Amino acid sequence: MTLNHWVEGSSPSEVTMRCFCLLFFLTGIILPLNAQVFDLSPKEFLGRISKNPGAQVLDLREPEEFLYRHIPGAVNIQPTDEFFLQEVHNQLSASDTLYIYCRIGKTKEVIRLLLENGYHVIYNLKGGSVAWDTYLEKERRRGKKSGH
Repeated sequence: MTLNHWVEGSSPSEVTMRCFCLLFFLTGIILPLNAQVFDLSPKEFLGRISKNPGAQVLDLREPEEFLYRHIPGAVNIQPTDEFFLQEVHNQLSASDTLYIYCRIGKTKEVIRLLLENGYHVIYNLKGGSVAWDTYLEKERRRGKKSGH
């Protein structure tokens, strides 16, 4: 079916409605309507997970990096794992909210995959574990200077 065939013989309001329906369908494929993604600074990320003891934190780094140091309570699952989504669903509850991080904060493809598979609110650690470690080190130094 060509575009002309789709539009020919239709009133302007029918064409408008068809275009609206097509646009609505296409945006539904791209992102769920209620999807929300937030890139948070390390300070904001820490604040949110500290206030939410049930926060589900997903560490996307390599196992060696995770074993060396990770955010307390985080679950380590690699997005390259063949059963990534199944593991996420198995290890994290059915909540639609996740806190995620990788090494440097490049999580765009993983976020898209998670949004397409039932998660609607994702908090991404901007700058990843590198930014997290830098932030914690600055806070540690600030604490030493102030005598804490």
